[in-house]
Amino acid sequence: KINIISEKLKVFYNLPHVGHIRQKGFMVGIELVKDKVSKELFSGEEQIGVKVCQLARQRGVILRPLGNVIVLMPPLSISKRELDYLLRITYWAISKLG
Repeated sequence: KINIISEKLKVFYNLPHVGHIRQKGFMVGIELVKDKVSKELFSGEEQIGVKVCQLARQRGVILRPLGNVIVLMPPLSISKRELDYLLRITYWAISKLG
């Protein structure tokens, strides 16, 4: 399942607001940036991480924001189908930053 996450996270780099992705096993941090080229961060007042997590929650996925980083920590018992859904909704929520 760790390999599945790693492979599916690669497409997240296609999103204009994903600056960097860190992964250690099942723990993933997706850094959100205002500008991908300069790596300029969103301001704290924009609460961009919170906004992404709220969008995901509308689709039944609970994510954790840490400032401009979205944290994924799925349970080890997650099924492959559930893992795919988690990643699809996370991608969708980040893509809505427009």
